[in-house]
Amino acid sequence: MIKKTVVPYCIIFLLILTACSNKESTDTLEVTKMEENDHSIVKEDSKGYELKSETFTEGNVTIQYPQIINLTNEEKQKEINEFIKKEALAPFLETIQSLEPDQEYEAEGYYEIKLKNNDTLSIAYYSYNYISTAAHPYNLFFTTNIDLKTGKPLYLSNFVSTIDKDFIALLKKAKYVGSLEEEYDQQINELAFSQYSSDEELLSALTTNDGHDYGIYVYVTEKALGIVMPVPHAAGDYAEFEIPISDLKS
Repeated sequence: MIKKTVVPYCIIFLLILTACSNKESTDTLEVTKMEENDHSIVKEDSKGYELKSETFTEGNVTIQYPQIINLTNEEKQKEINEFIKKEALAPFLETIQSLEPDQEYEAEGYYEIKLKNNDTLSIAYYSYNYISTAAHPYNLFFTTNIDLKTGKPLYLSNFVSTIDKDFIALLKKAKYVGSLEEEYDQQINELAFSQYSSDEELLSALTTNDGHDYGIYVYVTEKALGIVMPVPHAAGDYAEFEIPISDLKS
């Protein structure tokens, strides 16, 4: 059984980063990734609805996800809650269904409410996963954003008026907000973006199925747009970046 933490181990790794052809220095990065909290985070406010935590358990898989209560429109509340649950459990149910007879799967996940107001609910899911035949465990991050007026999901294209080269330039300058120390910001940035050979390739990734096919997810806070990019397992599997809302095109 896994411990009751999302990442119940420390990752110590060396990342050898070789710079571009006009720079011949090599940097070595040694990092210890700290454990995450073992509970779901809800940022309380005075909005007209509340959230409660539900838990899905099957075998060694335990996943927490939120549900809305006290929304004025009960029919819309039911519809939104069904969508939240479906989205929250989908990757874990898919993994369970794809297991071979000799494989065992352990996972533990929690969520964080990035934004809760009368218009938008933005949820981020974090989980620790391990399949018995795999070389190592992995961390999974994904998000669900919902327009509470319509009950429809929100994606990058709903938060950014034009996804173009100007946005790519803004994204590459975005602040890293993950668990690693500030001194590693540049290295994490390089790991996230160097996997794309050009801005055009990154642009294509962001606009193909809203980035989900490439493991890219977004969330929104009161002050920032969050973009989550995949990175190598040694760096934690994903990296969170935030762009101030004030920097985005209106």
